Amino acid sequence: YTREGAAHFFMKEYHKALQAYEHGLKLDPESAECMQGREQVLNKISETNRSGEVDEEQIRHAMADPEIQNILHDPQINMFLKEMQENPKEAQKAMMADAKLQEAVSK
Repeated sequence: YTREGAAHFFMKEYHKALQAYEHGLKLDPESAECMQGREQVLNKISETNRSGEVDEEQIRHAMADPEIQNILHDPQINMFLKEMQENPKEAQKAMMADAKLQEAVSK
């Protein structure tokens, strides 16, 4: 799972990298490589969120990802995204109350 996580990290698919490292840690909670990889991913996600910059390469990878495509075709997700543009505070409240939305947004 360390190789899978590293590959996803290199391709800027941070959510998939995080999943790979966490899966590896479920199988081997003492895996130093998975712990380091997970920490690296979390740091990168945090850094990206703080900077507010848009990474075009990351967006291209996300838009080509079938999992992301499925999420974007979900009517509930589309309603949520529209609500985020029009009324972010209310949309954020709705997201906190809906596990499906939380999971989709985390991708």
